[in-house]
Order: sequence, then structure tokens, then C-alpha cells
Amino acid sequence: MNKLKIKTLLYLLILLVTALSVSYIYVSYKYIKESTLESLNTKSINRAYKVTKQLSALNDKMAWEYNKYDNEILESLKYAQDYFTKFGKNASLEELKIQLDSTSDTIFYHVYIINDDYIIKNTTFAPDMNLDFHIIPEALKVLQKAYNNPKYIDISSATNDAVTNNYKKYILQKADNKNFLVQLSVSIKKERNINTFIDDMHKIIPNLISADIHLIFLKDKSNLNIDVLDSKKYKEGTKNYNLIKQNLFNNFKNIAKTDKTIDIKNFNKYIVNLSKNEGYKDTYFYRDSKYIHQIIMPFYSYLNNQEDTVYVISIEFDESEAEKIIKNMEIITTITYIVFFILTSLFLYIISSRIIKPIEKLQLSMKTKKIIDTKALLNHNDEINSMSLIYNQLLQDLRTEISSNEDLLEEFKNFTANTIHQIRTPISVIKIALEMVETTNKEAILQIQSSLISVEHMYDSLSYALHHNSVNFSKENLNLSKLLEERVKLFSTIARAHDSDIIYEIEENINIFMNKTEAEYLIDNNLSNAIKYGVISKKAYVRLNSISSGIALSFDSFGDKIKDTDIIFTRFHRGDKSRKGNGIGLHMVASICSHNNILIDVAYNDGKNNFTYLFESS
Repeated sequence: MNKLKIKTLLYLLILLVTALSVSYIYVSYKYIKESTLESLNTKSINRAYKVTKQLSALNDKMAWEYNKYDNEILESLKYAQDYFTKFGKNASLEELKIQLDSTSDTIFYHVYIINDDYIIKNTTFAPDMNLDFHIIPEALKVLQKAYNNPKYIDISSATNDAVTNNYKKYILQKADNKNFLVQLSVSIKKERNINTFIDDMHKIIPNLISADIHLIFLKDKSNLNIDVLDSKKYKEGTKNYNLIKQNLFNNFKNIAKTDKTIDIKNFNKYIVNLSKNEGYKDTYFYRDSKYIHQIIMPFYSYLNNQEDTVYVISIEFDESEAEKIIKNMEIITTITYIVFFILTSLFLYIISSRIIKPIEKLQLSMKTKKIIDTKALLNHNDEINSMSLIYNQLLQDLRTEISSNEDLLEEFKNFTANTIHQIRTPISVIKIALEMVETTNKEAILQIQSSLISVEHMYDSLSYALHHNSVNFSKENLNLSKLLEERVKLFSTIARAHDSDIIYEIEENINIFMNKTEAEYLIDNNLSNAIKYGVISKKAYVRLNSISSGIALSFDSFGDKIKDTDIIFTRFHRGDKSRKGNGIGLHMVASICSHNNILIDVAYNDGKNNFTYLFESS
């Protein structure tokens, strides 16, 4: 597996830090936003509970206040009955109201005449004129009971009038020997009503927009009756029951968009369940450029327990300021992202220009062994600048040292070449002189001839090693069979001097295309190694023959197995350090084989090391 570069690692680290930072900013934004919304939501819910709690307290207080006037209201009903008995059905209601109001300094009355069709045909309270009680089933049942039982008197609990928002208490009885009902409503003067209550709530809760209050009769759940206590449409005088019912549903429209449990067809049942569970529903929406939080919840009071009813209040809070906070958070988050992106880009630019690019230029200069351009790189006083200056100085020193060594090497080459050239003449003289010597000591002559051949081989090796990189050794059609036989016969003298011999098996007329000097070097080095490293008194074997894939030249000699068959071809390596040698012979052989496409195979069989060279057919 390739190791990652520092550049890649650095960019990956920056990418990781960027990803973590972006994620942290996003998560923080989401957390703060949700916490803010949750806090605002909780605050609004608590305010809604506060409103309902105080409204319940107001209802309970009004119920207790109005109960104190029950006896007085009964006396007023008797007075009204006498009034209508005396003056008839068409008597002035306003006159009766004036007379009733004059009896008390704390309460005032309204008078209603309800015919046998249960419609208000005459009243001192104009908004209720012609009200048909058939649209209010719960009230209709009470009217029917009173009409059918003349002695029955119905006194209601204190309730809130949807038009005036004043609390009222009703008393009802059938007129004596008449076919209509007499109803009185009584209200306490200067009482605290729903209007003043809402005004007070606006002072306590500045962002309160509205609080629509609905009264629900729960006795007949199949025909749920919903009465709107605080509604603009109701105050305009609309008495259509369906419209009153729809008005409550309108309050649920925005919630219905998010709450799929609201079934329009079973809306009444939904309201009853909500009332029973004493929970609440809320939602957020826009209206008239305001961000509104609407909360709908039921609440109860003493009045509800008496009448088996429940109030449902729809409260709206203006959360536009809260929305501004959220939007400001979004803007701040966006700006944070932009600033972070700019800072990251700037950081990447600085890292790239001050670290990555200088390192790459430094690396390139080191690879190409060039002096670093001071104008392009060394313009900052930092660690890379110091390292670059040190590199330039080291490279200058190295070049100076190399130049000096090259001069010394050239002088050494010239000295070696001159020495080798001068050695050639004494070798030739010794060979001629040896032929002229007459002696009966043939062993001595053999030793001298062996030594002379060895010196001549060393001369040829040094000469080839000195010139093989500078002289072009041209190739020619070469009779390898003849050349090999000549070299074997030459080295046989050396072998006999070592109490050994060379056994050869050479196929005739095998030709190759190769330089003669290189071929001689390859053969001589292998013969020399076979004699030098082979077991004394053991024969060496040479074989040349054609094979299906080309030409095979092999050398076998007895000896220990070569441990590493690859390292022996490296420069200055000697397999047996106890034997003389310079360690460059097989390295030169490998070099010759490389540029002549000769394959080398080294093996060990039957106690012999085998070197086989495979030539291409010429």
C-alpha cells in the first residue's frame, strides 16, 4: 500500500477539520433554533394556561356573584308575570325594563317574549330579536319544558353573552294563561366582563392578538352545539348556527394542515375528544405579515360543571419578534459559513503558497539536483527558507566535491590506462622468452605459463572494465564454437597447474552475433571462476550446444552451493572471500548479457554449480 504524501495528508486534515466545523456550526444552529422555538413555544403555552386559569377564576367568581341575586330575580319574574297579566302580551317591554331596573342599584335587566314557535318576537335586547332557538338544541329543550309545564321556572347559571361579552343570568317561565314565554336576563352593573378581561390580558401579555372563546354543550354529543362567545362575526349579528359552527372550525384550519388526525366530517367528535382529554393543539402560520402562534385548548369552571359544558379558547400570539430572532440566527449562521469559507480558503492559500508549493519546488530541485531559485522560493524568512539555503549550500559543496573527485578519477583512469599499456610489453617479452627457455623441469614451465595466462586474463579484464563505458564494442558474426575451444585450451594450462582439467563438449559451427572482446570476457570469467572457486583436483566441465529455444553455453564446477544466486552478479561481491578476486567479474558478465539479450540461469546439481547462458540464434 502506497503511503500518502504530506500534501495529501494535509489537505485531508483540512477537509476533515472543515467538515467537522461546518457540521458543528450546523448542529449548533439547529440546536439553538430548536431550543429557542421550544422556549418560545413553552412560554406561549404557559401564557395560554395563564389566560385560561384566570378566565376560569373569573367565571367561578361571576357564578358566585350571580347566585346571590337568585331571590331578587325570582321576585322580578313574578313582577313581570303580573305586568303581562295586567297589560297583555303587547305591553311595553321598555317600560317593564325601567321598572325592574329601578328596583336595584347593582343589577339591570332585559326582557324577552318567546312565542310558541320558540322564536324571540319581542325584546329589549335588539341583537337577539327573532332568534330561533331551534338552532340551539340545548336551549330549545329548556324552552319546551317550560312551555309544557307552566309552573316550571328555569334559572340558568351565569353565562357570557357573545354580543356584549357581559355575564348574564336568565330566568324563564310561561306567561300566566298565555301562549308565550317570559324570559328575563340580569347583569351586574360595572362588572368585569370578557372584554375587560381580554384588555387586561393584553396589558400582561403584549404579544396577545386575540382570544376567541367558544362554549360547547356536551349533553347531546350527536348534535354538538357550539356557541361563540367572542367572535367578530357573531358581534355583527349573524345568528346562523352553521356559520357559528364554521367559525370554530376556522380556528382549526391552520392546525388541520399539520395535524392529519382532524377529520372534517367528524369535527364535532374531534372537539369533544379534545375537551375530554384536556390537552391542547397549536401551530404556527403567517397572517397579515405576522408570524402567529395559535393555541387551542379547553378549560373548565364552576359554570361548566352546572351546565355540562366546556369552554374552548383559541388564543393567538404574535411571535414576529421571535421569528426575527430565528431569521437573524439564520443570517448569522450564513455569515458564519461565508466567513469560515473565506478563512478556510485563505488558510488553504497560505498553506499552499507558504508550505506545499515551496516543498514541491524543493523536492523537484532535489530530484533534478538543481540550485533552488531564490527569487521563486526564498522570499520568506521561515524554516523552509532556511532548509532551502542549507540545501543550496550542500549542493554547492557536493558539486565542488564531485568536480574534484571527477578530476581525481580522470587522473586515475589515465594512470591506470598508461599502466595497463606498459604492462602489455613485459607480458609479451616474457611469453617470447619462455618459448626460448630450454629446461627439463616441465612443471616449472607449466607454472610459469599458468601464471602468465592469469596475468594476461587480468590485463584483459582491467582493459575491458576501463573502456566498456567509453568504447563502442561493435558486434560481428562470431564462430562461438571456435572461440570457446581456443579459450578452453588456453585456460586448460591454468587448470593443470591447479591439478585439475577442463572437460569440454562443443558443438561445431555455432555462430552468434556479438562483439568478440565481450564474448571472450564472458567465457574467460566463467572459466577463471570454475578453476578459482572449484574444488582442487576436481574437473570443470564446459558444454556448448544448440537447443530448441536458441544456444546454450554452460559451465559446471564442483564446490559448495551458492547461497544467493542474485547477489553474486552485484558489483564488488565475492562468493568466497578466502579466494582472491576483485568482485567485479560477474557484474561485468551480467552487464554484457544485459545488452546482448543473453539469459542467465544459475543452478546446483550433483554437487556442481552450473552457470548456463542462453543466446538467441543468429
